Amino acid sequence: MAGDAGVFVWEGCGKTIRFIDMFAGIGGFREGLTRAGSFVCVGHCECDKYAERSYRALFDCKGEWYIEDARKADPATMPDFDLLCGGFPCQAFSLAGRRQGFGDPRGTLFFELARLAEARHPRYLLFENVPGLLSHDGGRTFAAILDALDRLGYGVEWQVLNSKDFGVPQSRRRVYIIGFLDRRCAGKILPFTTATAAPAARRLGEGFPVKEATKTGYKLAYPGDSIDLGYTTTNTRRGRVGHGIAHTLTTSPNQGVLCFVDMNENPDCTAIARCLTAKQNSGIHNHKREASGVLCRNRIRRLTPRECLRLQGWQDDRIDKILAVTSEAQAYKQAGNGVTVNVVEAIGRRLAAVDAALNGGAAPAP
Repeated sequence: MAGDAGVFVWEGCGKTIRFIDMFAGIGGFREGLTRAGSFVCVGHCECDKYAERSYRALFDCKGEWYIEDARKADPATMPDFDLLCGGFPCQAFSLAGRRQGFGDPRGTLFFELARLAEARHPRYLLFENVPGLLSHDGGRTFAAILDALDRLGYGVEWQVLNSKDFGVPQSRRRVYIIGFLDRRCAGKILPFTTATAAPAARRLGEGFPVKEATKTGYKLAYPGDSIDLGYTTTNTRRGRVGHGIAHTLTTSPNQGVLCFVDMNENPDCTAIARCLTAKQNSGIHNHKREASGVLCRNRIRRLTPRECLRLQGWQDDRIDKILAVTSEAQAYKQAGNGVTVNVVEAIGRRLAAVDAALNGGAAPAP
């Protein structure tokens, strides 16, 4: 609700972790944290009008703080919040861009997050970017970010996580940065030392090793083979690979095939999709292993917008709301620019559990 002089006051949150969703896109952070439980969004920032339309189709934003341009955000008018999160624009650091870093106006938007954190001192920070951020300018760019957060009193930890390890068949490596004021949080949110939902197969030479109860611990699957998707993280099961045949059908959707195909000349078949981009709707790519299509009736077709959003962890009922208000071209862009919901959910569950242990309150259900 709005208080005196336009200052927002959020009441009745109890032990809930209140967060501001910066550079929100269509709301991948918000969706993931909502799924994690113990979180409530009290405001967001997004400058793209099409992404904002999708965001508002997904979430009830009535009465929340909102601003279009992060550079114009006035900390004095923001509601109380415990977590500042966002994927600050990555084009300035991405290998797919010119890598101008802080020389690109988009590269300096991190310091808008630092400005808000300095003014309001939320207990936690959660940021996401491309792995190229770590190596940009010989590591000096990331060192400047760490120095800025250290000066604000935050302990900082980071880890490169791949979406394929969190229940979606997409290879998408992103660096996640956690900041905390209470040093007792150290080592309890990051790192993830084991995959939460490992994929059924990983590439190795010409075949894909699928866990099985064999002497090697796996069996190689090749394009056209069927794979039993049950028990993906254990090697105590036999017969998970069917060479050139399907397994006996059951009432469970536990059977898959190696069906992703590179969108370039001399394509490879892969068990997981290449990293989505904002230009996912383009045709044949010049570079190998740059984008995936789907093998359909001996032809390669593009991934549909719905499939791209699924690869980012969105569920179909939520995708329906996005596709109802945006064009196909914008849906591709929104999927490619977004954060993977499942990864944010996994981090959120850990953060909520740590917060409950340190500050009281109930941790989210596993």
